[in-house]
Amino acid sequence: MNCTCILIAFLAVAYVRADVQDDFKYLTSIFAGVFDNINQYDNDIKRGLPPQDRHLHLITSVAAEDVPVLHGRTSFYLEQYLNGNQSDLIRQRIYSFGLDAENRINLKLFSLVDQAKFAHAQTNSPLFKQLTMKDIVYASGCDVYWTRVSDDLFRSNMFNTCIVPIGGAEVLIIDKSTLSSTYLTADETWIFIKNGSVLKVYPSPYNMTKQISHQRPMIPASPSEVASTQLKGFQDILNALVQGQPIRYYLKTSDCTVSGGKGAGALPQMGGFIDTFEYFNDPAFGPVPYFGFSAFLPTRNASGGLFILLKEGLVYKTGDVKLRLTALSPDYQTVLNKQNLVCSIGSSGSSGSATFFSGARSVKQLTNFTSFVSVLQNGGNVRFIANYGLCNMGIKAIGGGRIEDFEVSTDGNMVKSSQYKIITNYQGPGYVEDIVIGSFYSNSSAIFIASDVMVNTDNAVYVEEIDCEINGLRPGGGVYLFQLV
Repeated sequence: MNCTCILIAFLAVAYVRADVQDDFKYLTSIFAGVFDNINQYDNDIKRGLPPQDRHLHLITSVAAEDVPVLHGRTSFYLEQYLNGNQSDLIRQRIYSFGLDAENRINLKLFSLVDQAKFAHAQTNSPLFKQLTMKDIVYASGCDVYWTRVSDDLFRSNMFNTCIVPIGGAEVLIIDKSTLSSTYLTADETWIFIKNGSVLKVYPSPYNMTKQISHQRPMIPASPSEVASTQLKGFQDILNALVQGQPIRYYLKTSDCTVSGGKGAGALPQMGGFIDTFEYFNDPAFGPVPYFGFSAFLPTRNASGGLFILLKEGLVYKTGDVKLRLTALSPDYQTVLNKQNLVCSIGSSGSSGSATFFSGARSVKQLTNFTSFVSVLQNGGNVRFIANYGLCNMGIKAIGGGRIEDFEVSTDGNMVKSSQYKIITNYQGPGYVEDIVIGSFYSNSSAIFIASDVMVNTDNAVYVEEIDCEINGLRPGGGVYLFQLV
């Protein structure tokens, strides 16, 4: 072979390898996400298929993880749920990608010895960094090879070597799945080695769309269907709040019990908007679950003097509604007046002393970070809900509010917003500035820095970091983003 031929052959090999490396980078960049076949599941029911012929509701959650024991490979943690239920966990695997000696995109599958330990593990969990080869089991003979068939489509294949025992018999598993940036089609065939018959456990393939949440808000699709609907009791109000709905309230104070301060029994009727809220369902906060909200606004007395009116409300599962009205001097140092109202939630068909209404809007959960940023950039109205019980705090509390003033990082991978209000200092005397700074990241992380700062000294009563995940990028994530349309 002359030098020219050698050079041409070398360049051809180099070109192929470069292409495969590009394919590898793109494949691993689109593999993470949440894939849900809810459309396929609903369509089977609409078509009237008998239960045995229907696809089950399957959710596949994939998150990139750092797994040092699998050195030189790009690894992901995968979980699958049946029936759209996180408690119905049917598969936990580490999927590890690399290029083999023949320059093919090679996927190795590992099961976990202690699966319960890793169930619902958060992205970037230290659990995966601490893994040893004793903690995982390699599925020998079951490697999957991926080939790019178009700009945004990959197809998998296996050799006839993935033989596993199922029900006492040897079964050959053949995987022919496809993956794009918007969907995953899972297509496995199980064949009995003994007689070559196909084991039909469920219909195949499963066509799963990327980033469709398994927890779809129960909200009407059109604003015209929800024109200022009165909510029937505590649970209805709470459900609306945690699904991103804006809530307004009206207090018929003449039907409430008023105590304390000056002017008791002569209060005007009151209404307001529940912007930020916090819900507590933990014995540490009291025997009865409740949610709280507050507002502070400047106003003037009959003589024209300026003061601050602080409104702090508590709504209990028992149906009681308590509102504390505190008149403060403009520097928050002097209490001018304080009154307490005790009301009750009005149900549909009765006035009640406290009535609550959902806003005339439809709500859409944002499960794609790019869409989240786009909605903000185009002037959209976004609310967030944080279930702190699913975050590192582990307490039964939920908070939420509007994302108003915000910043988007220069690389577009982070949104920062903050909440600010004046509230009673529940850990001592006086009043505090309650500040929550939230940062939302494209890798599904959400970090909140919560602090209470004394209004008179600027001393921090407490500062706490709360680490969460954005739901929709990962099932079980504690943070939800909603667009009000």
